[in-house]
Amino acid sequence: MAGKSKSLGTFDAGSIAPFFESKSLAVIGASTDPIKQGGRPVRYSVMSGYKGRVYPINPRADEVQGVKAYPSVGDVPGPVECAFIALPAPAVEGAVMDCAEKGVRAAIIISAGFGEVGAAGRRTQQRIADIGRDAGMRLVGPNCMGLMDVRRNFFPTFAPLFGFNGEERPGIGNISLVSQSGAFGAHAYEMARTRGAAFNKWVTTGNQCDTEISDFVAYLADDKDTEIIMIYFEGCRDPEKLKQAFRMARANGKPVVLLKAGRSETGVKAAVSHTGSMAGSDAAFDGFCRQFGIHRADTTSELMDIAIACSMRKYPSKPRVGLVSISGAAGALMADYAAEVGLDVPPLPRAAQKKLLKLFPFGSALNPIDPTALWGQDMSVLSASLEALIKDGGHDAVVLFGSTIGVNFINIERFKNHIFPVRKKYPKPLIVISMLGSPDLIADWKTEGFQIYEDPRRAIEVVAALAKLGPIARREARPPARPRVPRAFRITPERALSEAEAMDALEKAGLPFAPRGVATSRAGAQRLAAKMGFPAVLKIASRDILHKSDIGGVELGLASKREVGAAYDGILKKAKKAAPGAAIDGVLVAPQIGGGDETILGVSNDPGLGPVVMFGMGGIFVEVYKDVAFRVAPFSRAEAKAMIAEVTGHAILTGARGQAASDVDALADALHRLSLFAAANADTIASIDINPFMVLPKGKGKKGKGRKGRGAVGVDALIEPL
Repeated sequence: MAGKSKSLGTFDAGSIAPFFESKSLAVIGASTDPIKQGGRPVRYSVMSGYKGRVYPINPRADEVQGVKAYPSVGDVPGPVECAFIALPAPAVEGAVMDCAEKGVRAAIIISAGFGEVGAAGRRTQQRIADIGRDAGMRLVGPNCMGLMDVRRNFFPTFAPLFGFNGEERPGIGNISLVSQSGAFGAHAYEMARTRGAAFNKWVTTGNQCDTEISDFVAYLADDKDTEIIMIYFEGCRDPEKLKQAFRMARANGKPVVLLKAGRSETGVKAAVSHTGSMAGSDAAFDGFCRQFGIHRADTTSELMDIAIACSMRKYPSKPRVGLVSISGAAGALMADYAAEVGLDVPPLPRAAQKKLLKLFPFGSALNPIDPTALWGQDMSVLSASLEALIKDGGHDAVVLFGSTIGVNFINIERFKNHIFPVRKKYPKPLIVISMLGSPDLIADWKTEGFQIYEDPRRAIEVVAALAKLGPIARREARPPARPRVPRAFRITPERALSEAEAMDALEKAGLPFAPRGVATSRAGAQRLAAKMGFPAVLKIASRDILHKSDIGGVELGLASKREVGAAYDGILKKAKKAAPGAAIDGVLVAPQIGGGDETILGVSNDPGLGPVVMFGMGGIFVEVYKDVAFRVAPFSRAEAKAMIAEVTGHAILTGARGQAASDVDALADALHRLSLFAAANADTIASIDINPFMVLPKGKGKKGKGRKGRGAVGVDALIEPL
């Protein structure tokens, strides 16, 4: 079991354990009708052989489905560890109070009509949460479908599981599901069942008035019977808890496969109205998933396929694949798919190619392997191809496209007689078959250790996902480090900062900026420009004018004192006309930085993740192509480098087309330091914009005190407070 009373960092496993490990369950609102929501937990407990005590609570019945009933939870003679509350919303608060007085350790509230429906519902939900907190009683819901621990025959849920239409009791698997949606959880359960898979634990969190997704991810990370964590996610209240939970899952070798609602504006609104969730930027959440090694699925089918594939415990050691196809076209398509998802398709060694070409001289023995139509006469060409990839090519992941072989009785028997022995001879590699076939046939092949998909693209996607999750499952990939956040980086802005003030604050955190000064006279601007060197840049200095270019408050490429003087006068005139009430500090003077690659650094305070750092290449890359990457703050320099490598335009930084390579180390250091600054000011800063941030050729920049990054410099900064 997940250790009782064991502290899990910011989590307490002992407080979550009663939801799965209780030896007594009170069903408040228990129904004599086993079909009703209050009747199903009683029926499941009786049918499944639950070893604990079940106490139906129903003031109008002496007995519920053959089990003695009680008027209230307070009337139960013994202790009650867990309660399942299936009452109309107006009666829930009183029931929660009764549970608190009884000393119940955990309560599941399935009733709807709380935080998801408006202000009055949110107030009632908060009172319920307060009652639980004051009593030391953990709550799941409201507006959920309950949970289950299949291994312990514990089913406090009204999900349609078994016992009504001849369905068998749920099987026991190594996947555990945490879903914010009850209906989605039920759908996922049925999808898994029809695919021949099973769950270990299953929980729906609903409105999350107390326990959240993160509480259960942390618990499951420490649960020896859970090997894969599947999640349906809408949003969270506590980003730090969520990060810590995913760190724990990764540290304990538990791959996480996740589906999130809220990609579109409409989806965000639906998620909020559904469970009252805080759903933030989808692009930021993508970066978060990459940062923590989470596989983010695009569809329910992908979520299920990847999680079930993980449950078979066959992870490739490298991101590469061997391909065999009875169709040259399908082989070419699979090679294309592999390239798209980052899988290498290396050719077979020459000796192995020669050996195969003796079997099919008019085919291709490279990789993909295409034995031509000869397979129709002699299926051994397919088994020989698989064996060549595994034995001679050293592949521990292979995909065979079999097309319609599975729907032809004669072909499938011959196919089986040749392919099953390969599986038996080589039990360790991942062997994926893409073919059509009946559910019974597919189940038969899965039982033998094959993974079967109709679509060859999905077969390739599964291999790629397993290759990425393998290091986590093998505990080779460490959780992302959480650097120490210096208190000295914290600022408390009571108003918007001017550009100069923003650059000063960021510079104290170690980010490099161009030399600068604020001039309050024409002559002062000319002296500063001459001292710093031409060409010069002049910008209006005012905390009230944040978007300077919009009012003509920026002049570039000023080559002389005369040009600087004229620009100074012109900028002040335009600023006073465009913003007559603005407080103007003067004009900022700086040298114009050239000869580098233009990038953009930014921070936004995401409602679901906290401070998120953005990086992108400048100009058309970010404006037109939206070529950006995100990470949740704070993060290490190594994570910053991974972030940089994600953007398509990063090749420019490495010296594309004979150009000098830029100082990526300096850029990574700046992103790391920006993440520390953002984390230090998570509750005071809404956004940060450093645009442009110039990355210079290696060794071209000046070494700054306390900075490792020498070849990068910011020339503009904007900080907006919360």
